[in-house]
Amino acid sequence: MKILNIDDNDENRYLVETLLKKSGYEVVSAMNGAEGLDLLQSGGIDLIISDILMPVMDGFQLCRTIKADDRLKSIPFIIYTATYTGPQDEAFAMKIGADRFLQKPCEPELFLQGVQDVLTAAGKGNVASCTEPIPEEEALKLYSERLVRKLEDKMQQLENEVLARQQTEETLRRSEKKYKSLYNSIRDAILVVDMERSIIDCNQAFVDLFGYSQSEIIGKNASVVCENIKVFSTFLDSITEEIESINHPSAHFVKKNGTIFPGEINVFFLKDEDRGTAGFVGLIRDMTERVRAERTQKNLESQLYQAQKMESIARLAGGVAHDFNNMLSVIVGYTELTLKMINPTDKAYENLLEIQDAVVRSSNITRQLLAFARKQIIAPVPLDLNLAVEGTLKMLRRLIGEDIDLAWLPETNLWPVKMDPSQVDQILANLCVNARDAIDGVGRITIETDTAIFDAAYCADHPGFIPGDYVLLAVSDNGCGMDKETRDKIFEPFFTTKTIGKGTGLGLSTVYGIVKQNNGFINVYSEPGKGTTIKIFLSRHSEQPLEDTRKIPESIPSGHGETVLIVEDEPSILKLAERILKELGYSVLTAESPSQIKQLFAEAPIQIDLLFTDVVMPEMNGKDLSRQLQETCPDMKTLFMSGYTADGIAHHGILDEGVNFIAKPFSVSDLAKKVHEILSE
Repeated sequence: MKILNIDDNDENRYLVETLLKKSGYEVVSAMNGAEGLDLLQSGGIDLIISDILMPVMDGFQLCRTIKADDRLKSIPFIIYTATYTGPQDEAFAMKIGADRFLQKPCEPELFLQGVQDVLTAAGKGNVASCTEPIPEEEALKLYSERLVRKLEDKMQQLENEVLARQQTEETLRRSEKKYKSLYNSIRDAILVVDMERSIIDCNQAFVDLFGYSQSEIIGKNASVVCENIKVFSTFLDSITEEIESINHPSAHFVKKNGTIFPGEINVFFLKDEDRGTAGFVGLIRDMTERVRAERTQKNLESQLYQAQKMESIARLAGGVAHDFNNMLSVIVGYTELTLKMINPTDKAYENLLEIQDAVVRSSNITRQLLAFARKQIIAPVPLDLNLAVEGTLKMLRRLIGEDIDLAWLPETNLWPVKMDPSQVDQILANLCVNARDAIDGVGRITIETDTAIFDAAYCADHPGFIPGDYVLLAVSDNGCGMDKETRDKIFEPFFTTKTIGKGTGLGLSTVYGIVKQNNGFINVYSEPGKGTTIKIFLSRHSEQPLEDTRKIPESIPSGHGETVLIVEDEPSILKLAERILKELGYSVLTAESPSQIKQLFAEAPIQIDLLFTDVVMPEMNGKDLSRQLQETCPDMKTLFMSGYTADGIAHHGILDEGVNFIAKPFSVSDLAKKVHEILSE
């Protein structure tokens, strides 16, 4: 049998080790609980014999740690102590999982018999680890009680020894040093006060926690460290001899520098040499981290709920926009074709213009829905945000009107970001319109940029923030502001505080979707009557911004007989696209599915110049269809169309490089220019 012998006293450790080896046991030794725990990791230990009072980790703590470990709890545990000798100490040891409690000094025969009995019982499966472990709070309370009682006994013992025998002064000094080491090694702050509430002692943990030195705090009234003196006095007065101790789980304390922090205090009676009440001993635990963790957990749960709600709304909004875009494509296309056939003086011409205008407004709504759902197809590029904002200022001033002052405060040496330039226009237009509507009469709107770096520690204390390097875009106003209930809903689509007909409720939801699509985050600061600031944080990009290469739109170009294959599972859109391209001078083939394309190629060889295909179709998606057809027509080019797509041509709505795409609904001129541009490359 292999036995682990743990004792910080060299002589005691040597005596036990010698006795066990002479009896045929293999012995390994450790000086404290922590060393013993390390030795246990290698396995092969059949029994643990441990002292209680040791540095680093005492015997009680070691026993609780082992009995809570599924890998170690089956190892029997003997407490062998000369310090904790009372019946309550033995009861506590057995309650936390010890198999035997032996007091020093112990006759060798009795000691070896105890070892043999425990090993025999362990062989039959009778190990204390099988008992139900006691809760952490109860264990801490019982441990504290043992400690306080032991401190009282030790103080009494020392006083008696000084009075009775001066010759034991050196022994007393060593004992007192060991007691102080234990006293100051306790993680909880200990405060000792007399019956008049004057502080007479404290441990090092108290000094570290409250910021007072021992000389500063001793003699002061204990109320100096309590936020609410009345509550503290009532708390102490409520302790009676019958209760002996009392716990206050939600107290608040004051440090020397004035900082108030949440804590928990356990108070016990301090006894004099006649066992009379001499004062109180308080064990104070700093609960700041626990309170912060609980608050963080609550915030995270709230954020998760909000994120799940927004994601569900986004899926619904994206699906509605996709189906709506298909229908709008048909309406806008046939409206444009019909306008070309009617004399502008005809009354029907004016009606068609109204229809066309309604379609444009409807397409803007679906575009906003897709932006919120992060399904809007974009082509991001490295961008100087300052230049992008400056390019919109003229338009924004017309948008908000002359009564409102628009201030522009750019930060110099701004980092690049990567996003679609049109999305900057969308963000600023929506934010400035909202700010304008929040201002009654004259007012001020401020647009500013800056850089920001957030580390993990900062983000832990600020829910919603994400570590990293960011470029800040902020829009502030001095309008009416918002209460918390309104702030919690502003990003939901169709939520608006404006009167009927004054807004769709899609402006801020559009901003929210754009920011999320670009891996950023957004924060809102607002109070009623104090205005609103919306801060958008966009990830820093490593590449330098590109020059603006946007071209001025030209007239509608025609084709020159090039062959275009249109694949679309929606018959009305297929018919419309065929008519538009034929009228533009292209040779057009159509198919509602990939299987129909096989029939076309089976009849005769076909050379296709351009594949114009929907992205999402029942039999095969557009990307796979393009790849398959290029095996037969290697020079074929492809133009994808969709209301939105989560397919391989776009990841999270961001186009792959080199992909040609046109969003539904598209106009005749949009399609004509896109097809001409691709075939001219």
